[in-house]
Amino acid sequence: MKDLLTKLLWRNPEIDEAASRLKKELPGFSEAEREFEALAEEIRAIAGYDLYDRYVSRLMRYSDYEVRAYYALGLGLRGEMVQALDL
Repeated sequence: MKDLLTKLLWRNPEIDEAASRLKKELPGFSEAEREFEALAEEIRAIAGYDLYDRYVSRLMRYSDYEVRAYYALGLGLRGEMVQALDL
């Protein structure tokens, strides 16, 4: 059951696609994306592609733990709400 829930809620391409669409609708996302890409290009030019790629890969891996923690808390809160509402 745990594996099924993990597959449905954690590693679900539909959730990834929905989150991607949602972030693009959030106010300020396009500006933040442009600013990030411009700075990323500056850093790549100075540090070189290999070092920049290693840095970004490790940053994403590191950040993934925080995202997982918030996501897990959100799932827990939703579960508590379902139980509290007797749904």
